[in-house]
Amino acid sequence: MPISDYLRRQADTCLRIARAGFDLGTAERLGALAAELRAKADELEDEQDHDERSFQPHMQKGNGRNGSSGSSHNGSEGGF
Repeated sequence: MPISDYLRRQADTCLRIARAGFDLGTAERLGALAAELRAKADELEDEQDHDERSFQPHMQKGNGRNGSSGSSHNGSEGGF
């Protein structure tokens, strides 16, 4: 499970506890914590999206000059 999903689940748990309780101060703190967890999850996803966009296509497997799928096999049987 990605960490961003985990953080969102934790935020949901905080909100459920806040709604089930009777202490308004605790409910407010749990709500604030849930908001922080969601913001961190969004931040991590944005970083991941940025990293994926900045990954150079020439570094991806299968985009070699010879059109191969990234294999170093030169067509000869037996290897060396």
